[in-house]
Amino acid sequence: MASAESDKGKEHLFISYATEDWILADWLALKLAAEGYKVWYDRIKLLGGESYPRDITAAIKNQTFRVLALLSRNSIDKPNPVKERTLALNIAKERKIDFLIPINVDGLKATELDFMTSDLTFIPFHNSWFEGICALLKKLQQINAPKNQAKGRQVISEWLSAEEQPKKKTEAIWSNLLPILEIPKIMQKYSVVPEVDIESRFPNWPFHRENEKVVWAFSPPEGSSPEWLKEIDQVALEHLGYYSGKSKTNILTALMHRSIDIFLLSKGLKIKNDYLYFPSNPVTKNRLNFIRYDGKKCFVKAVGERNFRITLQGNVYAEQSRYHLSPGFRYFDDLFGNPVYRLRISVFWTDLQGNPLENKKANRRRKALCKSWWNYQWLSRIIAVTQWLGDGKEEITLAKTDSGDLRISLKPVPFSSALGIDESTLPGAEEDDETQILEENEEEDDNDTSEPV
Repeated sequence: MASAESDKGKEHLFISYATEDWILADWLALKLAAEGYKVWYDRIKLLGGESYPRDITAAIKNQTFRVLALLSRNSIDKPNPVKERTLALNIAKERKIDFLIPINVDGLKATELDFMTSDLTFIPFHNSWFEGICALLKKLQQINAPKNQAKGRQVISEWLSAEEQPKKKTEAIWSNLLPILEIPKIMQKYSVVPEVDIESRFPNWPFHRENEKVVWAFSPPEGSSPEWLKEIDQVALEHLGYYSGKSKTNILTALMHRSIDIFLLSKGLKIKNDYLYFPSNPVTKNRLNFIRYDGKKCFVKAVGERNFRITLQGNVYAEQSRYHLSPGFRYFDDLFGNPVYRLRISVFWTDLQGNPLENKKANRRRKALCKSWWNYQWLSRIIAVTQWLGDGKEEITLAKTDSGDLRISLKPVPFSSALGIDESTLPGAEEDDETQILEENEEEDDNDTSEPV
């Protein structure tokens, strides 16, 4: 039973949640505010008529009527929701009131909860949000939660009128396109002996085989040319389109792809099942450190491990898998008016011995891992990979030839919009398990074994 004395001066409902559950959290905050309750919710900061508290602990202790905890498989182990729930449970014990109101988001079972929350009475939202909000409003009414019905809908109206309105201002747009600064001006044509395995002889030579007897390259392989390899023609890049054999697009595209693949392999990446990927420990602690667009030092994992719950013949057990970032480059000879490489980040899955997972299992685990990776998370990985490629430089050279070099910029092609959002009014993005800010002299725990499913 709630104590009127312990609740005195405390008017707000504090919503604790994981970022993956933001859709329900948004809806719940707006519904409660429309009913006249003062709500503290970090994505919508003025629903209580005052700014979101800087000191969360003090706000929960001194100004919060109840903490509404959205419990889900996303939030059950996340640091911030765990801290908020623990504080709320301690307050409940101290004041002898039901200070924490748990909301079951996705049908969690008691066995999936910790001992502190497993015996609480949940308000179920996993079957129906309508039934859930009805049960919650009934609960709040029973415990006399303070409200101001007259101002509820006015608060919502004021918030909606100001919410993320686009402004006439230039806003930068990030792309995943890397400009190609220079391409060799001459393509060289060679005759070869069909029986020779060229890749094993010259693994670092970017060439394109037109047929069994003819190959193309930007330049000859390093060292003296063997007798089985003879130059028979040179074709200027601008004339390649008139060549009677393969088209310019096929020859140049193949050489561009082969050149970047060789560079990635020289940097330590491995290849399996047509995936170029980061193996274990290619970089210190399997981390790619980078400078984010706002100047902050951050890192993402190049390689990580995850536990997955497996059900086999009625038995449930944990199986560990390893994920590897897999950068993929595709050449375009004219995209937005210029030649570029497009960088896309994929995820390659193996077991702990390095054996690739079969496709169906890998796809399921990729979806589980990446379901909460939005534009920000993918952009972080693109920036991290490009900065790793350049070792601090803004461009790299993939090939050197007498007719020019193959050089690419590591600064993505910029775009801009005439309209933008005033981000200073928005809540800061919560750092997730995969993209973390790196503080000076900070030692990070490299354990990365959360359970995404």
